[in-house]
Amino acid sequence: MTTTERPQPARCGEAFTTKPWGLSRMKPFPASAVLSAATVVLDPESQTGRWVGPDGLSVPCMDRHKRSETSKETATKTSLDGNTDQGSDQQGDSD
Repeated sequence: MTTTERPQPARCGEAFTTKPWGLSRMKPFPASAVLSAATVVLDPESQTGRWVGPDGLSVPCMDRHKRSETSKETATKTSLDGNTDQGSDQQGDSD
């Protein structure tokens, strides 16, 4: 094949002779560390569950995520009488 010829696509039932483009970009996953799991034990004083790591120390409690407020709607006036549309007074994630 010369440089001006283009390879012909494989016909139905024929095998491909070139690798797909994405395979040339793939690499193995990097090595990762295997961590032992934390367990939950019952705290005798508070009668609540407490996370304990494999070293016997308490796992610190992280803050919880804040609830999303992305769906707050503003009052729109698209009705002909100039009043707000019904249902436009929604707040937060209450949908």
